[in-house]
Amino acid sequence: MSAVPTVADTKRAFYQYHPRPIHSVYQRVVEELLVEMHLLHVNVAFRYHPLYALGVVTAFDTLMQHYTPVAQRDSIFQALCRSLQQDPQQYRRDAERLQSLAQGDSGAALRTWLAQPETPFSEHDPLQRELQSWLTPPVPKYSRLAAIGLWTLVQMVLPGTSEEWPQAVQTLAQALGWNPEKVQRDLELYRSTLDRLTQARAVLTDMRKGSSPAPSATVTAS
Repeated sequence: MSAVPTVADTKRAFYQYHPRPIHSVYQRVVEELLVEMHLLHVNVAFRYHPLYALGVVTAFDTLMQHYTPVAQRDSIFQALCRSLQQDPQQYRRDAERLQSLAQGDSGAALRTWLAQPETPFSEHDPLQRELQSWLTPPVPKYSRLAAIGLWTLVQMVLPGTSEEWPQAVQTLAQALGWNPEKVQRDLELYRSTLDRLTQARAVLTDMRKGSSPAPSATVTAS
């Protein structure tokens, strides 16, 4: 039986796949995401699921959307997945498939389901089958990244109605057997991380313009 890799092993592998320096504002963000994924993957209860993939892709793309040079973003994502012996293309494919379903007829069907959540998921609808598959033993371990995936899904199923998103997430979380309060806390933490990153970028911009002193611009995604 092969030894379980340590966090140090995973970080070492990451920087072998992406040997270029990462900007200081983003380095902690990337490493926190890497550690979060590592701790999930070494957990015996971890099981890959497209909802988790959507969360990973959403978190990475949102946190790194302003990273330059743009060409290095894909290299960082590739290293993030490959350091955990995961296929980055599978993550992208599964995330895109769920997004496509949510924006099509399956999204409309899930909107109908949200109006009567006491009914079971439909086995005839591909998006609801994906959600139902979360409940198939062995049930995957809940994670903040899966919650981000669910949040992303809801945004696409209910476009333009942001006031309905929190309740829809809570309803779906309950259907998946998740703790709704934990889901809410995890999503608040995610939004807080985005806010801190925005503030750090603003500080860095001011520093470059010479309009402010040079405070630390380090942010954390934990």
